[in-house]
Amino acid sequence: MSGVQKTVLVTVAAIALVVGLTVNKALRPAPLNEAELQAAGVYLFDAPRPVPDIRLTSSTGADWGRGDLEGQWNLLFFGYTFCPDICPTTMAELRQLTLSLPEEDRRQLQVTMISVDPNRDTPQQLHSYLSFFDAGFNGATGDPGELARLAQALSVAYIEPDTSEENYLVDHSGQVIMTDPQGRYVGFIRPPLRPAELSQLLPRIMAKAD
Repeated sequence: MSGVQKTVLVTVAAIALVVGLTVNKALRPAPLNEAELQAAGVYLFDAPRPVPDIRLTSSTGADWGRGDLEGQWNLLFFGYTFCPDICPTTMAELRQLTLSLPEEDRRQLQVTMISVDPNRDTPQQLHSYLSFFDAGFNGATGDPGELARLAQALSVAYIEPDTSEENYLVDHSGQVIMTDPQGRYVGFIRPPLRPAELSQLLPRIMAKAD
């Protein structure tokens, strides 16, 4: 191989390296910063927190527990189907958010409504309610003690109602919990949700933790 050929090969290799690094940088998600996240109501922990192994029943009638959080990202919302305001609004916003995500990210994300009203929210009731949103949402509820243990671990507040009253309401907080594919609690989103901003941030959050 002549000196000229060697020079050409070295030059081509150098150009390919530069192009590759440039493309990689362009495709890499922009780094997240705390101010940008908080402006969208997103708060991420410095280190993931464990989720207890609880036993609930899903809206399909199957067992539901910590293992159901593994293998994909999850957004968990604690509410109930007879809620007159914040719950239908939040679920509609979560539908808007998920449907605006790129297809690949949408496949890696599961939204689950955890009902804090097991007295009325049977699996059938949850399934019927979530089907209305037509977005592949899951649901879970069950023993009040198990619900309380999960809510406490995820810093979610609610007050068990007096179920003897007709058309009772359940006071509960409105944040959306985020867990990663390892089933760990990694952060939360404060209400009101901002679907347009979150649809840009969530893919970057998911990619950053890969």
